[in-house]
Amino acid sequence: MEGEKKIKVPTTGVHDFKLLVTDEEAKYVDKTGLLYELARHKSDAQLFISRPRRFGKSLMLSTLQAMFEGRRELFQGLAIDSLPWEGWETPCPVYSFTMGDVTGETYDDVAEQLGKLVRRLCAEADVPFPERGYIPGRFDDFIKAAAAKSPTGKLVFLIDEYDEPVAAFLDDIKTLNRVRKLLHDFYEKLKFNSGSIRFLLMTGVTKLTKLSIFSGLNHLTDVSMSPDCATLLGFTSDELDGPLRENVEVFAAKNKMDFAAAKKALLSWYDGYRFSPDAEDKVCNPVSLGKALKTGNLANYWEATGQATMVVNRLKAADEIPADLNGLAATRTQLDVCAAETMPLPSLLYQGGYLTIKEVIDANTFRLGIPNNEIASSLSEGYVSSLLDAGLPDWTEQLVEAREGLRANGVESLLAKNLKAAFAAVPHEWKIEDEKEAKRYFLLFMKLIGADISGERQSARGRADAILKDKSGVYVFEFKFGKSAQEALEQAQTKEYAGPWLDGDPPVFYVGVNYDPAKRGIDDPLTESA
Repeated sequence: MEGEKKIKVPTTGVHDFKLLVTDEEAKYVDKTGLLYELARHKSDAQLFISRPRRFGKSLMLSTLQAMFEGRRELFQGLAIDSLPWEGWETPCPVYSFTMGDVTGETYDDVAEQLGKLVRRLCAEADVPFPERGYIPGRFDDFIKAAAAKSPTGKLVFLIDEYDEPVAAFLDDIKTLNRVRKLLHDFYEKLKFNSGSIRFLLMTGVTKLTKLSIFSGLNHLTDVSMSPDCATLLGFTSDELDGPLRENVEVFAAKNKMDFAAAKKALLSWYDGYRFSPDAEDKVCNPVSLGKALKTGNLANYWEATGQATMVVNRLKAADEIPADLNGLAATRTQLDVCAAETMPLPSLLYQGGYLTIKEVIDANTFRLGIPNNEIASSLSEGYVSSLLDAGLPDWTEQLVEAREGLRANGVESLLAKNLKAAFAAVPHEWKIEDEKEAKRYFLLFMKLIGADISGERQSARGRADAILKDKSGVYVFEFKFGKSAQEALEQAQTKEYAGPWLDGDPPVFYVGVNYDPAKRGIDDPLTESA
């Protein structure tokens, strides 16, 4: 209607700060106060931060570039506009680039692209490009020449996707070592010239400390888990009440909800990321939330916007499927210090955004969990498909049928029909060579169909293999490999695995399951009341 106020929506695809704040339809949620605090401390001016993909890292770097270049006209009305920011008086030359452009199928491809990057930087600074020499040496020459021309004698470097060049070589250790040596030597020049650098921020999905890249950058301050940066990327619950409130109200009206119900639904789908164990703050994925607010639909936008190459390739190389992701324990060191070849899956999934900090046990130990409904959906679809590639159609059909059967008819129907059919459809490429592997696929299947199941649980006399809770009762599972369902059932009964649940209201059942390797399937499960 004419004269009706047009409501701006948060961006889902604009990564250029200038384009965003001058766009008549896009909304910028002000993070400049936090960026001011990040950038004003000259003693900690060389930083690294890791975040999952689609969390606004590129937009953050573009905002910082405009800040250091002193483009105050772009910041009118934002928090930093009223702060004593140095850029307003003494702008500094900024060199911003993404290492996502420095990729290829071979070492020579990567080296060629890195050379082109240095040539472009020289052109931006209007300094000669050294035609000969090792590429990192040419980068060193560029830094010195550009600093000499700078009015402040200083430079700003903003580097996105620092780890992307190595992503293609996780299964080719020889080439991986050559590429990471090249990157180590390249990044090391930033350390050697740190006296000429006013500010450096490097971003990535993973912090591959043992990649040897970071041994050339050990002067960087890692702020990935800093409480000061906990809400720097992503939208908070308070921001849904504040600058995004009108967008939530539009979403609520479209879905015939009140504001509180709409906000709760959006948070359940896109919130839950906790990036600092030293702060309670949680944030939503900004791109996914923005898409939901724009379309009015709750959906899985995470898989639709692509995957982090490093994460997916490492998952494939691991040849593993975690059985139960919620409640995994991890230490600060495990999440922070990772090797490309041997990164533990919990750490990889945390850095990739599939898991987040759910509980702080002590200063150095956390429990991880799935952050929200969107990631739960991704784990049951995109994660498995990217990991396995082949053999999924039959198994996917069983997943859908079992999910519908569980909802309509409960656990007994699942045990009588769907579980056997699921194991019969397991692709031959999947390895089921022992009880551990058989149980893993059982737990994975149950998780993917939405069953409320948890892995090994302790009782007074031992551990049940799994506990499934349903409206019809609590089911205590014991799993065997190459034996019999009766033997599994008797073990669970003899050791009284159901003990912790017998005092509750729901009925409790023992379930014995046996995987027969000769048949590549399970025998009929046996169920008895506890």
